[in-house]
This record gives sequence, C-alpha cells and structure tokens, in this order.
Amino acid sequence: MSAPKPGAPRVTAIVPAYNRSHCIVQAVESVLAQTSPPSEILVVDDASTDNLAEALAPFGARVRLIRHETNRGPSAARNTGLEAATGDLVAFLDSDDLWHAEKQEKQLAFMARLGLVASCTGFETISSGVAREAWRPYGETLSERDAAWGCYTSPGSTLVARRDALMSCGGYDPDFARFEDWDLMLRLVSANPGRVGFLNEALASIHLGSNVSRPEWHVGLDRMLAKHGHLLHARDPQLHRALLSGIAFNRAAVFAGQRQWYGTGRELLRSFQIVPSGNWPFRVILGRRIRVLLRNP
Repeated sequence: MSAPKPGAPRVTAIVPAYNRSHCIVQAVESVLAQTSPPSEILVVDDASTDNLAEALAPFGARVRLIRHETNRGPSAARNTGLEAATGDLVAFLDSDDLWHAEKQEKQLAFMARLGLVASCTGFETISSGVAREAWRPYGETLSERDAAWGCYTSPGSTLVARRDALMSCGGYDPDFARFEDWDLMLRLVSANPGRVGFLNEALASIHLGSNVSRPEWHVGLDRMLAKHGHLLHARDPQLHRALLSGIAFNRAAVFAGQRQWYGTGRELLRSFQIVPSGNWPFRVILGRRIRVLLRNP
C-alpha cells in the first residue's frame, strides 16, 4: 500500500468479516489499490469458523486483524473497528464487496469541497455475474427525509465519516441484526443537518446474495419503528409518514424474498397509501428487486 498523500486526512478502512475467507482477499486488494489509500486497514473477524486469518496472512502488516471470541453480529464488529481506528475518518467496506480505484480520492475531495462530516457514494450491484448501476435520486446533501424514507446508499461499503461524528451519535446499535445501517444513517443525518452528502457516481461494487431476505429481518423493521417513530412524529409528522412508508416498503421486500406474495402486495399497498405522491422507491427500487428475485428462484 502506497503512503497517503501529504496533507491528506488519516483514514482507517474497516472491513467486518464472518466466514468470508473465500472473498475477503479481493475486498482488501481493492482497498490497497486506491489512488488515495487509507492510513490503515482493520479487519474485524466476528469469530469466523473458516480460515480467515490464513487468507489474510499474505498481506502481513498492511492489514491489522482484530478477532471477536464469540459471534456478535455486524454492528458490534463495525463498532470494534470504530473504537480501534486511529484515523480521523473511517471508511467501511463489507467483506464481499469492492471499492473502485478512485473511490477514496473522489469521495474525500467531495467531502472537503462541501465541508461534510460524512458521505456515501453511488454504486453498482452485481447479481449472477451481471453488474448494474444503482441510480439514486439524491442531491449532494442528504436530508432527514431522505434518511427517514429508507437506506438506499449502501453505507456498509460506501460510507466515509469522521470518526468523532459516528462516536458522538452512538455508533452502530448492536440490537439491530438487520437495518443497522438505516438506523445509523438516520441518526447521523439528524445530528448533522446539511453535512452528510451523497456523491452520485458509482464507486463501489455491491454483491447481492441469492438469499435476499430472512424472516428475522421483520424484527429490525419493528425496532426501527419503535426507536424512531415517536421521535420523528413529535418533530415533523411528514418525517414520520416517510418512515412508515419506508418500513412498509422494506417489509414488502422481505416478504418477496420469502415468496410470500400476499404479504408483499399488502405492504406495497400500505406504503403507497401512506405516501402516494413522490414515492420514488416504487419507481427506482421495486423493479430492480423484482428482477433480482426472478433471477434467483
């Protein structure tokens, strides 16, 4: 890994991993190949049972490996990396995804230009070996309504943020087994209005697994509503409606992944009834998710 450019902020890349020895090498190589490389790379092994350490051994001192003795979930793994990071900024990458070579250079310049504390970027999704750009209708800064509506920026592999900004809003909530990114982004945007951005350029590759939903993901959506519903309603009923519509839309996706079509239709109708005008996930997200499901019967 080449040295960071003089005057560049110190960045720690955090890669949480659980039983990903078959793909983590490519993820780490994409970090090492950055035109503006991070100062350090932390891999947090969430008690893997495969040969993850052996897979990382060829990287030597270029990668610092931290291991959980018991499996604690993705939120805890990211928090471990966040606490151990020495950089002023942290950049997250899921262990089965990739960064494009100029991601960090372009994203850091974007953040510096707008004075941001955090940002995500556009990305492409890869399913059955086919890459497709995942366009999102966001401006350069994310509003609280954007965050309330849903988490469609893949922060697990595109988020770069000031470490102190993440720490001050509480980091990742370990009670979320799913939708932890949505919870974090909503808190981060709410705490830093106008200072969380979106660089609308595909700078990461996100691999979609064949199992696109699990029954327990409903629990994460229930927790989103319990944690944020009353707070948003007290501040702005429109934010609350966006949250309710987003939860129904994501619940429909979970049902669709389970091939429960009655539940899928019911939740899609509910989402549309709550916010019938400007409901952009119907146009942007729904069609793509249906195509993914059809390709992975």
